[in-house]
Formats: sequence, structure tokens, C-alpha cells
Amino acid sequence: MDKLLILGINTRVVVTSATQLNYQTYSSSYYNTKDCNVAYKEKHALQQKPYQSCGLFEEKFNPIEILNQSSDWIEIVDYIILTTGISPNYFNGNIKPKNNENNLNVSELNKILKKNKKKIIGSKDTKNVENKYKFYKKMKNRYQLPLTFKLHDVYDTLDIIKQYNKMEFILKDVSGSGGYGINFLNIKPSPQFKDILFKLDKEYSKNKLILQEYIHGDNLSCSLLGSKNDSKAIIGNENIHNSYYQKNENRRDFRYSGSITPINQDKYNISNLKEIYNLSENMISDLNLIGSVGVDLILKDDKISIIEVNPRFQGTYECVEKVLGINLLEAHIKACDGDLIDISEPNNYFMKKIIYAPKRIKFNIGDLKNLSKNVAISDIPYENTIIEKDQPVLTLVSKNNKLYSLKRDIKKASYDINRIFNY
Repeated sequence: MDKLLILGINTRVVVTSATQLNYQTYSSSYYNTKDCNVAYKEKHALQQKPYQSCGLFEEKFNPIEILNQSSDWIEIVDYIILTTGISPNYFNGNIKPKNNENNLNVSELNKILKKNKKKIIGSKDTKNVENKYKFYKKMKNRYQLPLTFKLHDVYDTLDIIKQYNKMEFILKDVSGSGGYGINFLNIKPSPQFKDILFKLDKEYSKNKLILQEYIHGDNLSCSLLGSKNDSKAIIGNENIHNSYYQKNENRRDFRYSGSITPINQDKYNISNLKEIYNLSENMISDLNLIGSVGVDLILKDDKISIIEVNPRFQGTYECVEKVLGINLLEAHIKACDGDLIDISEPNNYFMKKIIYAPKRIKFNIGDLKNLSKNVAISDIPYENTIIEKDQPVLTLVSKNNKLYSLKRDIKKASYDINRIFNY
């Protein structure tokens, strides 16, 4: 039996798919959820313990830790699957240690990664995709993209904002994902405007920040499969970030918090949906991406702007699987071998919503026993662990052939959970 290693922040859904295939599955991740299908062997960077804090993901997550804890498995497995948080570019053998990694044998880890890069099933060179400024420079003359600037210091940022004073901007990490660390800069700056910029001064010095035009509109994505010679859009999604639920225009939270699959065809012109599919297929073919790929875009007044491309499994993973009735990991592997599977038309909607802690909480699954039977809970923490304010707690998922009923069920469950957590 072939050995398959899955790497990422949260490998739960991909491990579940892998257990349905003929692999001996290894998993190395940051999160350790109570409901994860147990792999043959697994390791987790975050050790959840009763009455102890899980800390802040933004401060604790380190992809090098994930790679280092699984370096022995990287040597022995036959294949490697990368999910959110682990880039194939780490396998180029040029990882550099941070200050708190002095005891880590980075030289040895780099040798292991470089030697085993060929085991990755999927795109192996994504530096011009994951780096958002390189992506912009490469594709801006062929596709409609938001205006994007590479930044050098705070004053550079202020000069650009002054020059384009009728635009709104977001400040973001050049290689960030999941919406973390994005700051919204309104055309009428708040009192905290310059404070935000100066707090990020160290990031400027590392050339890690970009300034990107903020485009109002519907936040959509297209899930695709790519092979060496072809690409196929398999479904469209409505992506949701935390600002979707916020009323304050000056205080936005762009972290990914869920999806609805498929896109509501009653809401959009069919020609818009066809154009989204065509643009997305052309984009990933131009970028030579294979396997499961996602294209994030904004639709506004029949105008489609491509925001970024995810050359890996997306947050919509389980939505796509449930609606299309496929094993997405299997489809990904087949696409990388040149076979794009046939897809049936969906006849249901599926929605997921990530619940973030409204305050510091001690998690107890028993508190949630009376939730609607139409909504399931996943990504469940271990009992009595401490989840800090604004950190992800769990995920709500539901399926329904009526979009209105689906949204109603998720909304009610969200309200009930937040009411319980706020006690």
C-alpha cells in the first residue's frame, strides 16, 4: 500500500477523503480536532490540553514547525499532498530559521525537503502565484486585477493613498492567506489610520506588504481542476469573510469564515457565470497549475475582477465534495495524472461557517447539545480547552435544496452558539 503524507494547517477534510482511498495516510498539521478521522500516523503542532490556552494562531503558527515535525515521514512516504499553510516553494531547500528556531537543524531539513519535492502531487512551482505582487505583475495586462503596489515604507503608502485619493485600499501580506493580517484603509481615514501603518513598520522593511485597491462587490470563487494540457471549472462558490456579517464600514475583518456552494444562479446573469468559468480556466492554464485550484474574484455590475489564485485545496473543499458527490482528493490526484473527471450538475446547496470566539471561552461540547438537527458541527476542539477571543472555535455545516432554508438554519445555529459562548 502506498504511503501518503498530508501537510497543512488543518488537514481534517483531506484526511477524511484519504481514508476512503487505498493509501496508508500520514498527517502533519497545526490544529488537532476531536472529530478528525484518525490517520495511520499523525502529528499536531498545537497540543490542546484541558484548562490551557490554545493561544493565538497568528502568533503560534509556523509552517517550518509542521515540516520539521514530519521530516522523517517526508523521507519514507511515496506521495505528499499540500494544503493551506504549506507551500511547495518550501521544498526548494531555502528555508531560513527565525530567531526562535536556533536549535532547529534547518540545513538538514532543507536537504530533506529538496530531495523529496518530486513526491508532491500538485503544482510544484507557485512562487509567481502565492506572491501576490509577482502574480499582479505577471497577469495585469491579460486580466482585470485590482491596482496593486509593492511597499517600501510607511511614507510610500501614504503617498500612494494621497495620489489615488478617490480609492479605498487594503494593506496585506504579500504571501498571506485566509484573510489574516489584512487592514482596511478607508478614503476617510479613521484616527487609527496612521497607527496601523506605523505598527507594521517592521513588515515594510522586509518588503512583505502590498497595497491593493479595494473593490466593492460580491465575493465569489471558482473551483477548478487542472491538468498539464487542460483545465476545467467544476463549480462556483460564494465566499464569506467576517466583514460579511459586520455593519461598521470602517472596521472590517477579512478572515475567511465560510462558503456557500454553488453560486445562486437565480441571483446572477448566466453569462456572468460562464465568464467566471472561462476566465478561471484560462487563468490557471496560463499559470500552468495542476490539480485542485481556486480562483477568488469580485463581481460588481457585470464586471469581474480576479483577486488571487490559490494553487492548492481551498476552504470550499467539503462544500465542493458534498454538492458534487465526489472525492476531491481523488479528483486532484487524477487531474495531476492528466485525467479531468466528469462532473454532474448540483441539485443541493451546501454551506459552511466558521465560528470565531466572541470572548475567551472554555470549550464544552455539551453546551451545544440543543442545536438544530439540520446543522452539523465539525473542527471540534477537545473538552475544556481555552479558546482565546477572535480565534476559530468550530465550523458549522449544512446541506439543503433550498438556499433560504440553508441560510436560515446556519444563522440560527450561529446565533445560538454565540449566545451560549457570551454567557
